Amino acid sequence: MNYFVLNPLDPLVIRSSRPFEAISDADAAKFPPPSTIAGALRNVHGRSKGIDFTNNDKLKALLEVPVTGPLAVKISVDQSIDTLGQAHILVPKPADAQYFSVDGKNTMVGLQPAQPNEDEGCDLPNGLLPLFLSQDIQGKPIGGPKWWSLTDLLAWRGGKNLDFSTVQHNGWTPTEPDIRTHIERDNETRNSVDGQIFQTTGLTMWQQPEQLQNFPNERVAILAGIDGKVSLQAMNLGGERRLAEVEVCNLWPKPPANFAQDIINAGGLTLTFLTPSIFKQGWRPDWLDEETLIGTPPGCAPLQLKLKAAALDRWQPQSGWDLASNKPRASERMIPAGATYWFEIVKDTATAQAIETLWMAHLCDNPQHNLNGFGLTLPMAYSWNESNIK
Repeated sequence: MNYFVLNPLDPLVIRSSRPFEAISDADAAKFPPPSTIAGALRNVHGRSKGIDFTNNDKLKALLEVPVTGPLAVKISVDQSIDTLGQAHILVPKPADAQYFSVDGKNTMVGLQPAQPNEDEGCDLPNGLLPLFLSQDIQGKPIGGPKWWSLTDLLAWRGGKNLDFSTVQHNGWTPTEPDIRTHIERDNETRNSVDGQIFQTTGLTMWQQPEQLQNFPNERVAILAGIDGKVSLQAMNLGGERRLAEVEVCNLWPKPPANFAQDIINAGGLTLTFLTPSIFKQGWRPDWLDEETLIGTPPGCAPLQLKLKAAALDRWQPQSGWDLASNKPRASERMIPAGATYWFEIVKDTATAQAIETLWMAHLCDNPQHNLNGFGLTLPMAYSWNESNIK
């Protein structure tokens, strides 16, 4: 796999065109989904190899080229990508992290699976455990950074307490979205066409400046990989054919030392999905039995996992254009990045090799989704004991 930093030269427009009467807001500024990055990287890969894009067989062969990511990477304005490390990699906020304001101070609290008390109950299917705040807190939920530093996520999964300010400083809070108003022009009269007016909302790839300084001193780029060569130094990315620089890099998340043995010793693990996931059964991976919720992740035999709990946000729509078939793809529901699943390892089924296979694996049900970069997984140890199941 060859890894690249894609540096957008203009705000990214991702599925944001809308009638002028609709209100544009920050939520419309979207980070590119895996399929967008997969299509863009395969395009420059094909051009680098001189592939004939009018040949449907060649186009279909391109779909089989594996792509991984996208993640994000934060870079100082005067920094070379050769000096980047793991702390510069950005990942989506885990769904089990909650932000609160308590007595005017911002803080973070995690969600943990726990058994309800005798006089409590819930309607979760198949005996799944509900999630409770890890500590009692009297505060108001607030917004916060949607992207974390990879090192902060690893620390969070390792059970360390994180300060809200630290996560905010190390993470990514985009600047204001770039909202542009467009019109259609009559080519003969050079006048605007009545009623043909719309807006686009672009994602600005900069870190929100701290302390109200005039200009940000950190930019954000996209980190992705493809199993093939790319010799071009520029590409089109997103709507309106906006340009992005393409730079080769050796940067990709590396597992912590002894992480596989730590998982085996703990007897359980969490799977945090760093890119959106698509499952046939909605929230449930198809490799889990419907009744027992036990199954083996793809390529990880003999490992067997039992799902105990899950934290995920509301589904998002996913579609696109099929270049090989020259028609739109059917719309699908995807689980947003940051979804977290808690598993217990079925006794005596874990091996170090199987656990290591889980690191940065793609675990969607459909092999094509995996080739497109969906379902990128970060596994970390989680101990099932009375202290966290109460």
